[in-house]
Amino acid sequence: MNLTSLVFAVFCIITILIYFVIPKKIKWIVLLLSSLFFLFYKNFNVITVIQALIVFLSAYIFARLIEKYKNTKKSKVFLLIGITLILLVLIYFKYSNLFLITIHHICNLFNINFKFNLVERNSLIGLSYYSLIMIGYLTDVYRGSKAEKNIFKSALFMTYFPILSSGPFIRYEDMREKLFEGHKFNYDRMCSGLVRILWGVFKIIVISTRIGYFVNGVYGNYSKFYGLYTIFAALLFPLQLYTNFSGSIDIIMGVSEIIGIELPENFKVPFFSKTITEFWRNWHITLGAWLKDYIFYPLLKSDLMQKLNKICKDKFGKKVGKKIPMFISMFVMWIIIGIWHGGAYTFIIATGLLQFIYIFFEDLLGPLSDKINKKIGIKTDVFSYKLYQVLRTYLLFSFSMIFFRASSVTNGLEIIKSMVPLNFLNFFNLNMLYTAGLDRYDFIILIISLVVLFIVELLSRTGSVREKLFNQNIVFRWIILFSLIFFIIIFGCYGVGYDPTTFIYRNF
Repeated sequence: MNLTSLVFAVFCIITILIYFVIPKKIKWIVLLLSSLFFLFYKNFNVITVIQALIVFLSAYIFARLIEKYKNTKKSKVFLLIGITLILLVLIYFKYSNLFLITIHHICNLFNINFKFNLVERNSLIGLSYYSLIMIGYLTDVYRGSKAEKNIFKSALFMTYFPILSSGPFIRYEDMREKLFEGHKFNYDRMCSGLVRILWGVFKIIVISTRIGYFVNGVYGNYSKFYGLYTIFAALLFPLQLYTNFSGSIDIIMGVSEIIGIELPENFKVPFFSKTITEFWRNWHITLGAWLKDYIFYPLLKSDLMQKLNKICKDKFGKKVGKKIPMFISMFVMWIIIGIWHGGAYTFIIATGLLQFIYIFFEDLLGPLSDKINKKIGIKTDVFSYKLYQVLRTYLLFSFSMIFFRASSVTNGLEIIKSMVPLNFLNFFNLNMLYTAGLDRYDFIILIISLVVLFIVELLSRTGSVREKLFNQNIVFRWIILFSLIFFIIIFGCYGVGYDPTTFIYRNF
């Protein structure tokens, strides 16, 4: 069920109407039934039911057992069993082919003939999201949080429909009261939620889809659109990804806000970041928090890393020695991030290995860069230097996203190779540029839309743009809202030729 489809709009309207007219005590049941419908929409069969049941029952049963045998060895055993069962489902349905391809490559190194067929798996929408959420839930119960005794309320926590397609990651302790207490209708909250939904739709069908046509046109024929054409497409793709992903987040956050359930923010103007480290603090925020709490810090504090920390400090000194375990833990975390994004080496390189390399050298060369700037008299607290840092971060991220967009590692390298012969004359041949998927008028609309996006992102750095809008006089407020509505209706990409499967994060 695509988030910008009429079906999803009707589904949300019916759910919200029923939610607000029934008694408070059973409102959560409406959310549960709606969530189960959303989860199995067009994908209800024996395999998908078994898949969901294994993940859900593993979390529910073993959370209860962990709590029952708290502070005993059995508690840890049940934690490991529960996590293992969830991971087996996730790995089998999402990463089987990556495992087979890896074995194939290893066998080739030793001249061993290993033939295989790619496995077709029917996985539910949001499997990568709710699997990690339930692993976090088990871990929190092991650390002392209370387990949910009501099996149906536990099911709602796992399947709450707004988060299934694109997150954000939620935690049971934060959501317990929000999901089950029942909320009354609030007009101001509804208006705020609708505006956020509208902004998300604008991002997706006006900006993201339009950029997608151009990027697909260039990447699909990079032997023709080489040099600066390919570079231009590579620079636009992060904007396509961001408007697609953050737009979907805006829609589900808006729907949830109307219901009365506040979700954690997932983006904080990432393209104003001055380093890759800062960028990932502002991009997919809840995933980063999940990985730090359940992967990075537990690994860094493990007995193995503590022993390695002591050895490294003794051998290399305190300053250098303490960084080695940190970077090893960080490397593991980033590889997991890459694998999570998809069962292919392109994702491991794009959102894993390259991000780790960037952050590693930022940490390594940061002090040296500060010394050089100080020595040659470069001012670092002025606009020009901060602009340089922002542009540098964007360029580094754009380069890594070439592999994210590529169909294979080889394809990614070919695209990079096609950028080398910089044919400036062809780049300024606008007639050729307009054959890559967008015509002259589409580019004008795209530029205007990106300017609007930039202004809103800039304003959001100092507080909620919606609050600022609602504080304006009613005439100005409605002019802005109606302008946005008509802009979406007139210039949005939908109808014939619009493919909802291009919703990038839909299958995660």
